[in-house]
Amino acid sequence: MASGVNRVYAFIGRDEFTFANWAAAVRKGNTFVTTGPLLFFSAEDRSPGEEIVMDRKGGTVEVSAKVQSFVPVHLLEVVFNGHAVASREEPAGARALTLAAKVQVSGPGWLAARCSSRLGPVTNWKFKIAAHTSPAYLRVPGEEAFSLPVATYFLELIEGAQTYLETLAVRPDEERFAKIRKTFADARAVLHRRMHEYGIPH
Repeated sequence: MASGVNRVYAFIGRDEFTFANWAAAVRKGNTFVTTGPLLFFSAEDRSPGEEIVMDRKGGTVEVSAKVQSFVPVHLLEVVFNGHAVASREEPAGARALTLAAKVQVSGPGWLAARCSSRLGPVTNWKFKIAAHTSPAYLRVPGEEAFSLPVATYFLELIEGAQTYLETLAVRPDEERFAKIRKTFADARAVLHRRMHEYGIPH
């Protein structure tokens, strides 16, 4: 796949466009990944990366999503913990779609928006048109959202990334190499600790 086909956008507000400000915005989580469409999302007027404190029994969350695209999109969705809870379809496709809804959530987790086009690859790069925002997080005091399949998947990603680092990647200087390896080791340790906390054998 051509370099630059998949891109991540981060909202820096009125800050100067510098790498430091962009990196800070990425750390805050107000981002979306895309192969073209511009996708925006809010939950209770909060942006991706922000938290919403919920009652233990869950409740209703007001969500809003908007997409603009150079290629018509056919589906705009809001997802809760990976499952669609609100959607808008445009059978003929549209270059702009909006979605506003009140969705019911059952407890802690995350909400995000995603969109897609039914059109096949539209350039010689052979990529499809889609976008997905980072989540807004739903926090319930005293409760946590934990998914074994997701944790297992991320452990596999970490193992694969570290294997690439150790065997195929261009080797940086020793200090940077050690820092990257520590990042993987720390992430793996957090997931293993969480599994132990939930009594999950692994």
